[in-house]
Amino acid sequence: MTVREHITNKLNGLLKYGITTFKTSDIQELAYIGKHDYGKFLGSSETYTREFRRMRTDGILKVRKLDRKNRQQIWVVESIEY
Repeated sequence: MTVREHITNKLNGLLKYGITTFKTSDIQELAYIGKHDYGKFLGSSETYTREFRRMRTDGILKVRKLDRKNRQQIWVVESIEY
């Protein structure tokens, strides 16, 4: 499992249940969830943030920014390319 696959799986899971919004901190927390689910860290929270940014710039992930709430960036998933 790679960090990119982990992010993609998380967002697909949200979409499956009709949830289209998430916070940047939700992506960062995946580092700790990975430790629990896979028995090891796939990357640090900063690694997840960098990969999330890379996925957006590479066009794999199309998201839209909403207004910040309590210093948290809120995102809306528009599409995920495979």
